[in-house]
Amino acid sequence: MFKILNSVPYIGALIVAVGLVAGFTFMFLGNDPLTKIFLGMIPVGFLILFVGVVTNLLKD
Repeated sequence: MFKILNSVPYIGALIVAVGLVAGFTFMFLGNDPLTKIFLGMIPVGFLILFVGVVTNLLKD
């Protein structure tokens, strides 16, 4: 279980990075429905990142 907790912040950072890159790419291409989906992933990824960091700090 501790291995999963150590990887949660990286998963959150990956979701944020994918959301930023894909969201702005689709925005500049003019594809609005996919832009909304990918830019909406950014707050979810940040939440997962924050929860992972706090959990890792408080687990000891």
